[in-house]
Amino acid sequence: MDYKYIEQLLERYWEGETTLQEESILRTFFSQPDIPENLRKFQPLFVCEMQKEEPLGEDFDARILEQIGEAPVAKTVSLKDRLMPLFKAAAIVAIVLTLGNAAQAPWDIWEDPRGAYVKAQQELADTVNVLTTIQAENVSDTIQAPAKENSTYLE
Repeated sequence: MDYKYIEQLLERYWEGETTLQEESILRTFFSQPDIPENLRKFQPLFVCEMQKEEPLGEDFDARILEQIGEAPVAKTVSLKDRLMPLFKAAAIVAIVLTLGNAAQAPWDIWEDPRGAYVKAQQELADTVNVLTTIQAENVSDTIQAPAKENSTYLE
């Protein structure tokens, strides 16, 4: 029997120029029991003997764990565990902002403590003077107001 067509298909297969139909022809040819001796070396490439295996089922994990001797362990993740990275990030941002605000605070006390003390005393004295003036004006207004009202009643 002449196998030139099969040999031509093999040449085209090695070149990568075969179509799916031609590869199907090669698989069919090499699945036959009577193959010439010079082509028998290519048979394993085209005939794949599939092993009969069990498909993975729903109980696959349980079977594997049974074989290795461990019980399945279900891990539950709480809301606290899920949000912990967010809490940590928020704490870091708060610390950085606090330190940034503290770095911008005036440090006059450290530069001239005596000057800061004198400045605070002067501001306190100014505040006391303003409050005294306001109180004196209120007292004089309350004293004069009833006199005016009384004078209108007397007439």
